[in-house]
Amino acid sequence: MFAFKLWSNFGAFRDPLTITQNLTLPIPPKTTIGGILASVLGIDYNDYLKDSEYFDFVYSLVLDKDSVIRKKSFCQNYIEDYTKNAELKYNAINDLVENETDLQEVINQINDIPEVESTEYKKLNKKFLKFYDDILGKMQKPKPIYRELLISPSYFVFINNYKYEKEIIDIMKKHYSSFLLYMGNSEFPANYELLELLKSERTSLKNVNSFTQNLDKIIFEPERKYTTVYFATKSTGGKIGNELHREYRDYKKIVISNNYISFFKPISGYNIKLQDSEFNCEFI
Repeated sequence: MFAFKLWSNFGAFRDPLTITQNLTLPIPPKTTIGGILASVLGIDYNDYLKDSEYFDFVYSLVLDKDSVIRKKSFCQNYIEDYTKNAELKYNAINDLVENETDLQEVINQINDIPEVESTEYKKLNKKFLKFYDDILGKMQKPKPIYRELLISPSYFVFINNYKYEKEIIDIMKKHYSSFLLYMGNSEFPANYELLELLKSERTSLKNVNSFTQNLDKIIFEPERKYTTVYFATKSTGGKIGNELHREYRDYKKIVISNNYISFFKPISGYNIKLQDSEFNCEFI
């Protein structure tokens, strides 16, 4: 088992249950963590997605005590169906270039007519507007998408039974990464720090600092926030032609909290001790 701290200024882990909106999960799912580990090692995603044993590791995650889950919501304009009618769009741009001289002549004629209410002016102005309507009508329209971002996300991540555990520990000690690490989106570069693991003991737990799958055993306590999260724990894929075909599998439903989670009956997990802190963790 090994542990590391992972943080960034921003993060976004798309909720798989959302389609037309881009909402984020509050924590990185196992598939994201697997991608981060592969980036550190320099394993191309085409390779680890085809490796049936790659996601056999288990992981746990604890919110940094100095960090809370904070989200920022906003709308962002995307091009609606940007691949649709691509040929029409290309031809429209060509028409604009080819007709630039004709268009300029129309503009010059409009400017030369002093009486804006004249019949000639209205005729030329109508021609001018029709020209632009014909071109712009073929362009794709912007579509507003509702988005969420995590603000200053920071986590303690614990990995057990990882296929390349020895290799990645040696690399993390040097604070090295073969590929750029990012927190969900490539626009959000991430950083990490390997943590010294003093103890990891399997035991029965009456509470956890991490998430839990034991939803029916939770004691819901006042003044605590509980959030249900549903995500994949494994991804597979390969190339079909020149495109990567990716599938997400083995979905899990978990609950996380802004404080420790207590249970009616003890569950199986790990007591983990770091240099400055100690956690009870459930792994998936």
